[in-house]
Amino acid sequence: MGSRARSALVANMVVIALAAAMALCVARPAAAYSVLAHEANIDALWDNTISKMLLVRFPGATPEELLDARAYAYGGCVIQDLGYYPFGSHFFSNLLHYVRTGDFVKALIDEAQDVNEYAFALGALGHYAADNNGHPMAVNRAVPLMYPKLKAKFGNAVTYAQSPKSHVLVEFSFDVVQVAAGAYAPAAYHSYIGFQVAKPALERAFRETYGIEMKDVFFSEDLAIATYRHAIATTIPEMTKVAWSKKRGEILKVAPTMQRKTFVFNLHRQDYDKEFGADYAKPHGFARVLGAVYRIVPKIGPFRSLGFSVPTVAAERLFLVSFTETRERFRESLDASRAGRLQLPNTDFDTGQLTVRGEYSLADATYDDLLGKLAARDFAGVPVGLRGNLIAYYGAANPLPGNVPDEEKRSARIRLQLASLTATQTSAIGR
Repeated sequence: MGSRARSALVANMVVIALAAAMALCVARPAAAYSVLAHEANIDALWDNTISKMLLVRFPGATPEELLDARAYAYGGCVIQDLGYYPFGSHFFSNLLHYVRTGDFVKALIDEAQDVNEYAFALGALGHYAADNNGHPMAVNRAVPLMYPKLKAKFGNAVTYAQSPKSHVLVEFSFDVVQVAAGAYAPAAYHSYIGFQVAKPALERAFRETYGIEMKDVFFSEDLAIATYRHAIATTIPEMTKVAWSKKRGEILKVAPTMQRKTFVFNLHRQDYDKEFGADYAKPHGFARVLGAVYRIVPKIGPFRSLGFSVPTVAAERLFLVSFTETRERFRESLDASRAGRLQLPNTDFDTGQLTVRGEYSLADATYDDLLGKLAARDFAGVPVGLRGNLIAYYGAANPLPGNVPDEEKRSARIRLQLASLTATQTSAIGR
């Protein structure tokens, strides 16, 4: 192969890797905590709280069954982010982040039929607690600390909608420092990637909460789930290697005794396939290409999103405080659920605020998408709870303030759709 051909090949690989990186990390709403942090919340409360709740509800569960159930708890704690990964559905995850967020988790908990479904539901409750705390307390406040220009533009709190790229980078920086500090052990991460999804429970709760089927929003649920697991198992380990090689000096300031072998996690391909199966869309070395791109490209222009900075002391403090408070909120929610008094308000995960029209642009857009999909089906079988939620959310559907393009037309369309909804009989199924 000539030098020109090799150069062209490398250039194409860079473009492909960058596009994939953007798809993985930028073109998706951010999670307040990474997959590793969500898993750590499960680990922190497993022995003293979660496993005991499983045994109270399913007293016949054996130690082996509890071990299996833990994998379902890991799956539940990240299920809200499933749609943001390759072969997923952004609409699915947007719904779980912005529309009836508490009702969805409550449906999972109330209707769990076995120990695995119950563990999965409690994991999803952990994600609810983490995102509602992590964004307003840590990420939204850390972004302006690490990016002064954004502080000058938006003030002391910056939401994901205002700066998607900075949110992704801040969350990744938190994770790298936590790995360096030994908060996430390789053994814990290895157990995490074995997460399981309680598909029947997930499909029931999704249908009852949103009035549509999961198969209508995913090209393939199984492919999305398997690829999500594999993406996490390959891309994150590669990026930790890169972070170590690029920022070793800064990382060692945080954790002076850290060594590469304890910082970097790696699971060989044959080991992964043996343990979890090979039924996923293989990226053919994407993670390694992405790591190479990260090392060699200049962090300018469109490549800036691949940059990484160790968080400031103040930003790291915000994260640690929020992490502690998140675990306490999760613990309180588990106690409330055990006592039969769990209340889960429908909040917007990006701000932690109650979801009301005009509060957050991404929530408004997701509600509009859902209303449109239901209208296309003439609102057939809409659950009574969803009907009431939509009517309450939109109210009179007056135009939103601000310079929103075609807002008058959008509001007029919504009013027509709501009129059709109120004239349609609701389904007895759902909540």
